[in-house]
Amino acid sequence: MERMATNNAELSCQSGLKRTIAAGTEEEELELNKLYDYLHKQLSISRTDRLGGRALATWDLNEKAVRVLRKDGKFGTFGYSHGGQCYLENFEALFLLEMNRLQLEYYSMIMSVEQAYTLLLGEAATTKCNEYLVYSHLTRVGYILVRHQNVPYYDNIEPTAEDCVWALALSAVNNRAVPENVKKSPFFAKVKREMKVIKECIKNQQFPEQKQLDKTESGVINFGVKVISKGKRKILNDEVENPTEAKRRCLEVATSQKSFLDCLKDEPEYKQFQMIFTKFDIIQMDDNNMVTDDEVRTLPITFDLYLHNDGFKKSTPKPPTFRLIILGVHEPFPTHAEIANTYNLQKYPVPVLVVSVGESKQIQALVYYFS
Repeated sequence: MERMATNNAELSCQSGLKRTIAAGTEEEELELNKLYDYLHKQLSISRTDRLGGRALATWDLNEKAVRVLRKDGKFGTFGYSHGGQCYLENFEALFLLEMNRLQLEYYSMIMSVEQAYTLLLGEAATTKCNEYLVYSHLTRVGYILVRHQNVPYYDNIEPTAEDCVWALALSAVNNRAVPENVKKSPFFAKVKREMKVIKECIKNQQFPEQKQLDKTESGVINFGVKVISKGKRKILNDEVENPTEAKRRCLEVATSQKSFLDCLKDEPEYKQFQMIFTKFDIIQMDDNNMVTDDEVRTLPITFDLYLHNDGFKKSTPKPPTFRLIILGVHEPFPTHAEIANTYNLQKYPVPVLVVSVGESKQIQALVYYFS
């Protein structure tokens, strides 16, 4: 009888004609009671929950962080070790909670996603919300993001001769300290000595001695030294009758007594560029418009981004592919001086990825490469 009543109530609320019962009558009260009983039965049904597929964590009040009590599944890119315990960053815990891979407790009470947002991101308007939005989006599409660490990463990489050249060049141009592992490289002393010789040659305008090609010399030719030929090649009759375009221009310049640059002005390519440059407005900048060092912003780097197929290991991380700078809604894009300043502050320079979060929570990203 109870099952029949439940089925009848279910049919009455799913199908049938529109109710036209007058309000306040006994028939309407009976109909409402049936609907209330049906709703109560549906809400009273016990639901199964798969607890085995989620990790268990609690909020550590002393450390102000999420402490993992029980792991479930792979935690390769999530969490860090502190005091013999495994902890999660706030954005990592919130991401796992949204993916239904974590059960977060607060004083033995299970927290909802809304409560976790308030606890982990805070109620006040801060940059944490934009940081989590970028982290969640890039993690879902397959990238690996970890908290930024400005470490050299040179200990795990054997420097080459090219690395020594760049380290010495950056030390001379940007006053950047030469890394210790580069100084210990077997190529460092040789590269430093060769660069010093090249520097002296450029300062004193010295060039290697010119050697004349001789038949008695060996067949090995040093292509690094300029060689003077003993004679000129004879001009063929066909070249005299049909000169090349470059030869014809040189003859015209010689006969007209015009400079070679004036002769090039008659070319159609020059006239095309001249028409393009006439459309440009050249504005002379005043000294007041120049950006001073006090006006250059220091842009904080939030995350280090790795590709999923680069063999990332949290115990021995490699240099990241990009460094992430997250801009808020009303923050302007960085200038060249600000990007260059942020790039030079890195102990191991890699390309910078600037991510802007719009008012509608849309994400735009620009990659800045430096050569």
